[in-house]
Amino acid sequence: MAAIVLRIALVIGACIDLFVAVLALFAQQLLGPLLDIPVKDATLTAIAGGEFAVVGLLYVVILRDIERFRPLLWLVALDQLFAALIPGAAIVRGDLIGTWKTVGPIPVNVILCAIFVWQAARR
Repeated sequence: MAAIVLRIALVIGACIDLFVAVLALFAQQLLGPLLDIPVKDATLTAIAGGEFAVVGLLYVVILRDIERFRPLLWLVALDQLFAALIPGAAIVRGDLIGTWKTVGPIPVNVILCAIFVWQAARR
């Protein structure tokens, strides 16, 4: 059961990061309407999109052989932790509006982070 939960969590994480990567790299004008993420600098957004693509592919690599790449679960746990903390801090500072598009995913990110930490610590 734990292996199935981990696989589902990895697929969800990969879909999130690869979706944001595609938007940041190829459709920056959709980041605002779809995710309520303002694009202030197109170059910086494209660079961030590349980073999202790399992390998204990391999820796929881990999925191929979970036991071999189990230590990399700490990296994807950090990815989800940052995905929860950074928007939360931006909302508190007033840099980002608190809509369901920005606040809604935070519990999902925390749950994914907990799953990855739980599985990474299992040895």
